[in-house]
Amino acid sequence: MSDETLTSQCQSRLLLATLVPSFYLAEWLLVAATASIFSWLRHLGTSQELIWLLFWAGNLIVSAAFILCNDLLRVDITLMQGLRKLTEATSRRASWFGLLLEVGLFVRLLLWDGPCQLLIYFRSRLPSVPLQITLLIIASGIQMFVWTKVYLLGYDGIGELLMTLKGAQP
Repeated sequence: MSDETLTSQCQSRLLLATLVPSFYLAEWLLVAATASIFSWLRHLGTSQELIWLLFWAGNLIVSAAFILCNDLLRVDITLMQGLRKLTEATSRRASWFGLLLEVGLFVRLLLWDGPCQLLIYFRSRLPSVPLQITLLIIASGIQMFVWTKVYLLGYDGIGELLMTLKGAQP
């Protein structure tokens, strides 16, 4: 192996070791930011429909930025390409288990990890850019609908708890 190839591989691994934790840290910071923004918007009296639309738009922008970074840097910062290879290998050995694994991953990616990871994972199966964009838009809308409802439950529950602690009736 040449020195140039070895240096390139070391640089690629260093970039991966730096970017993957940074990606997941950014995701957790976004969760905290959206919870804070949701609370602030609800305090101002914003409807949950408008919050959902704002979060949907924001999620599309952030997801597109993560996908762009993933593609421009040519580094699997979400680890979804590696996970796809693993599930494909699993499917070749036991197709029923591979299918079960993919269904579980689809639900997790849709509800928790988000549309950018869902798209990166399934991109090789989507033959055109319009289909990829459609998946991104729909998945983002579904994820933000679920998370808006989760934040609403938390916001209302904390409000009731605080009212109970103060001795007032909700």
